[in-house]
Amino acid sequence: MISKVYASNKNSLSLCMDELRKKELDDFENGCDFYFFAIHPSFPVDDIAPTIEDFFKTENYAAFHALNAFNDNQINDIGIVMCCIKFQKSGKAKTFYIEDIHNNPEKAAKECVNYFHNNKDHFHLIFAGLAEGTFGFFLEKVSENIDHGLASNIVGGISSGNEQNGEVLTYQFTDGKVIKNGLLIVTFENIEAAIEISLGFKPYGITYQVDYADGYNLYSVNDGKSFAEVTKRLLKGIDNPDIRYLWYAPLYILDENDGYVATLRTVAGIEGDHVKLYGPIKKGDHFKLSFAVPEDLLEENIYAAARLKKRVTKPELSFDFSCMARQYAMEDKQKEEPIIYTKSLDSNLFGFFTYGEIGPDKKFKKLKLYNETSLLVAMREK
Repeated sequence: MISKVYASNKNSLSLCMDELRKKELDDFENGCDFYFFAIHPSFPVDDIAPTIEDFFKTENYAAFHALNAFNDNQINDIGIVMCCIKFQKSGKAKTFYIEDIHNNPEKAAKECVNYFHNNKDHFHLIFAGLAEGTFGFFLEKVSENIDHGLASNIVGGISSGNEQNGEVLTYQFTDGKVIKNGLLIVTFENIEAAIEISLGFKPYGITYQVDYADGYNLYSVNDGKSFAEVTKRLLKGIDNPDIRYLWYAPLYILDENDGYVATLRTVAGIEGDHVKLYGPIKKGDHFKLSFAVPEDLLEENIYAAARLKKRVTKPELSFDFSCMARQYAMEDKQKEEPIIYTKSLDSNLFGFFTYGEIGPDKKFKKLKLYNETSLLVAMREK
């Protein structure tokens, strides 16, 4: 497998696609077998799929919204980043999508589980939408029903996008479709791949027990104490506090059976009597607040890349699904993450800043929706 990652920062969709196509043909005279496009949400939604198909003459692609994307050892925050793949042996890639998981998440989960079971020997990348706050529950339903061991072959992220009229738009595109409240899966056949999780946050202080929560909203902890008041105290004394300051102190959920498990929840907002999170939380959950400085996060990136390199020797392509909030907490050192990964793995790197990461738990038994992690993938053709 040969891969290349290109970026174009032209101010129109057509100009970007034209530049990307020319770059590809300079390296691959006959074009490639599969394409990924991380597209800034400033471009017209309805034009994306037709423009890709017009310039690249293919239906073998997966496109998605991304505010920031990885272009090898750089971060691109405008335009389009494209990753193209040319298989050299028996490798293949195909797509599967569900257009709407919001209206009937149980039915959608069943479709997704059936697809994974029918492709259990392959490796899957998920590109998902927020689905109006229902994706986390959809993923839990999928995790409950997939066969043992399948979670180790599934990883991905929730697309990142802009807010319009009070709604955050995180689209995916394939097969001429605009997928608003669903997900897109890219399945690789005859590919050796492995996943590593980079965390870096450490829990501190008292343990909280959730008394009352509803979906992504946390109301009370520890015998009725308002968690909104707890978080407000963290910001006390700061003039004009930005909610992103709380991204330095995500909730670190504890699992009584497995000890500390790397599942964080990032605060999205304080809304009256509750705190809104970027993922589901349930009554009875236990958690601590956690903390990390940029150096802690980068150090864990180094360890994660080293672990991954032992599992996939000489990777031919790497992916990074890294949380938007994690990148914020890295401050001016965020640019070092792709440098660490490309240098350690010695491969091209593609990926994006997510609104939530999808991957296995630390025992590779279940699928989880993570916040503030970096999920790193390395692959090579068998």
